[in-house]
Amino acid sequence: MIVRAYIDDFNEIVVVLSQMVHSLKKEDFRVFLNEEEIDIERIDKIIPHSDNPSEAEMRGYEICEQKGKIRFVLKEGHFDYHRKPLRRPVFVIGEMNGWQISPEWEMTYSKLRGRYELIKDLKEIKIGQKFKFAEGASQKLWYPPGFGNDIVITEYFDRETAFTNMIRIITSKRLLPNLKYKIVYKTEHIWARPREILTRPEFFYPGELGIKYELYGTYFRLWAPTAYKVKVKIFDESENFRFEKEMARSENGTWNIHLTGDLKNHYYLYEVWHYNYDEDEGFIVYEVPDPYSKASSSNSQKSFIFDPADTLIEGWQKDEFVKTVEKQQDAIIYEMHVRDFTINKNSGIDEKFRGKFLGLCQQSFYKEKFSTGLLHLKELGITHIHLLPISDFGSVDDKNPDKKYNWGYDPVLYQCPEYWYSTKSGGIEALKELRTMVKTLHQNGIGIVMDVVFNHTYHTKGGKFSIFDKIVPGYFYRIDDYGDYSNATGCGNEIATEKPMVRKFILDTIIYWTEEFHIDGFRFDLMGLIDAFTIRMIAREVRKRNPHALIYGEGWVMGDSTCLLEEMATIESTAHQGYSIGLFNDRIRDSIRGDLDGFKTGYMHGNLSDVERLKQGIKAAIDDFAKEPDECVNYVSCHDNLTLFDKAQKTMVGEDIFWIDRACRLANAIILTSQGIAFLHGGVEFNRSKGGYPNTYNAGDNINKIDWSLKEKFYDTFKFYCDLIKLRKEHLAFRMRSSGEIRKYLKFLPAPDGIVAFLISYPYDVWKKIIVAYNPFKEKKVIALPVGAWKIKANDGIIFSEENEQEAIESFEIAPVSLFIAYQK
Repeated sequence: MIVRAYIDDFNEIVVVLSQMVHSLKKEDFRVFLNEEEIDIERIDKIIPHSDNPSEAEMRGYEICEQKGKIRFVLKEGHFDYHRKPLRRPVFVIGEMNGWQISPEWEMTYSKLRGRYELIKDLKEIKIGQKFKFAEGASQKLWYPPGFGNDIVITEYFDRETAFTNMIRIITSKRLLPNLKYKIVYKTEHIWARPREILTRPEFFYPGELGIKYELYGTYFRLWAPTAYKVKVKIFDESENFRFEKEMARSENGTWNIHLTGDLKNHYYLYEVWHYNYDEDEGFIVYEVPDPYSKASSSNSQKSFIFDPADTLIEGWQKDEFVKTVEKQQDAIIYEMHVRDFTINKNSGIDEKFRGKFLGLCQQSFYKEKFSTGLLHLKELGITHIHLLPISDFGSVDDKNPDKKYNWGYDPVLYQCPEYWYSTKSGGIEALKELRTMVKTLHQNGIGIVMDVVFNHTYHTKGGKFSIFDKIVPGYFYRIDDYGDYSNATGCGNEIATEKPMVRKFILDTIIYWTEEFHIDGFRFDLMGLIDAFTIRMIAREVRKRNPHALIYGEGWVMGDSTCLLEEMATIESTAHQGYSIGLFNDRIRDSIRGDLDGFKTGYMHGNLSDVERLKQGIKAAIDDFAKEPDECVNYVSCHDNLTLFDKAQKTMVGEDIFWIDRACRLANAIILTSQGIAFLHGGVEFNRSKGGYPNTYNAGDNINKIDWSLKEKFYDTFKFYCDLIKLRKEHLAFRMRSSGEIRKYLKFLPAPDGIVAFLISYPYDVWKKIIVAYNPFKEKKVIALPVGAWKIKANDGIIFSEENEQEAIESFEIAPVSLFIAYQK
């Protein structure tokens, strides 16, 4: 009948029963440590909150019991509230905050739920306290009728009559997470697993974890507060076992040891012993690499001991972050996979460097005429490359690099480079080669954005590449009361970023890549599953070190999470606003291309059903999910789903390749002339295809590799991208500095049906006025021009050089399926 038991505090155990019960007696429960019984002070029912949101809206609040939070709720129409949202700020005042209006108690309007909300820690609130809602900061209050001007915080249900299957046991004796407690309910028993107790300050270790190498000895420190014992096992340079030593339990849940002698180029593992909570006796023992490994053996098997000085390359101390962007919206990001970009024979890259970090350092040619590799990137003119994961992942074979293929969204050792991209598997060569790549790109004015995966791990529990669970079982993941892993990633698990030592690990990792490898920015996979506090801390800490760093990610999730919605950095929330954290704008993507992999069409096809969303994207979504333009990443394709060209081919069956090409040009012409951050999928500049396959994460080189012959075939398209990127970089009008400037200086113009046109009158640009228009149709359209003479900069799939610009007065003909730009100086 007992499903689970958890130690949630130093005197608190939560028991989950398989059935709902009504009445409970203290004497029904007993707690034992070994054979010694621990006194129970009391037992409490944990009353589940209602899943019906209207109950909270009518009551004015709800208790999020297992998260220890209270959510205040105000919905239009309730408590006699009929004003429009966001007109004036709304506050919660009451006995718990001395009836004061203060910023800490200001409510946030949730577009997702259509109501005002405020989350506070339940420890600040007492049952029976009163509160009311206040509008504005002028002390003018309005009160819910029928409540005597106050709402009283009561239980959701009467505890005496409620049914529940969750019980809280309060013990008289202090509990510890590294001891095994038996919980007896009537005639059954179960062993209590450490849970929320590990989030207490006593188990937060603020110092350095991992190893510190010195010539005369090496320091080891591991955070494993629930472990029974921990050993460090040392292996020689050939990975043969040498010796093992038991580590000492130390402060805040850590274990440490100092081993004398020079251990450089040796390997190590931790042997971690855990109680077996499923059996009455015995231990579960794991051998596991260090989660703070900076280098490893092949395929993530063992951690590597090295002298950091040996990983430095010539001139590294002089390397700097790129300074090509002042604000995040100045970035033009080019997404690529390290292997895809150079693995093809026709890349011209030296065979031994194809698919490697060093391959991106080479400047080469296809047919001795068309630039490839680094030279291609320089010619294209982008500011940053966004590399799909380059830290260690588990789905490839370092020793046999052609055996398996993967994008790399299956992380194992987060602070270790992926040896698949190195000329040598294991050791420190990959660190040196990665630094060489970074330095070379920086010397050529190109920044590096690192794709990081802090929403899930490749394996959990006892899996081969499970690191966190083998060291601190369950802690690093979101797990429900029944022991099931939350799965809003679709990958079987979900990292609990809100837990203190998880947050520390993420910050330590990001800071390491920033400081030691001069990474210029980070893209967060499924960023919606990273709690808002953590993502804000990341942005703050990274920009302390590099004020020009890019921070952006996917503001969505793939399913239901145990994390509170308000805590997640999703596109529906406001968590990212005001922190220069960019979110991918899937709204402009879908308005341009239609759906991702199906037959639905978008504006590039002449479908006008989502023009208003398109216009929002052109303005950097500042009237949608973004507060400022640096919070919006506009894009129309990326590594996921059909490439833009494959999508166009699927939805334009029977069309001549000319029109398919023109539609693709138009799609990214919109991206490159919109406000916000511009993002391009690698290869889109010459109509990259993956053969119509939508999800190619493990499909191999034949489908994923860049075919450089396409650059010759679509060279005019490539030049169009080059010229348009150059134009965007030259004109601040396409990347205005604030939402206020966009609202003031960008105005949409009346135009023929289906033409989207706007006027930019940006006083800080060399062009006094700019008209941009898009024609998605296969016939010419005439657009009326404002008063004066206009120079035509773009039309008919071409960006004109200054000497080839035409002049127009009153009106001009926009070519079919084309971008149109005109300007006045």
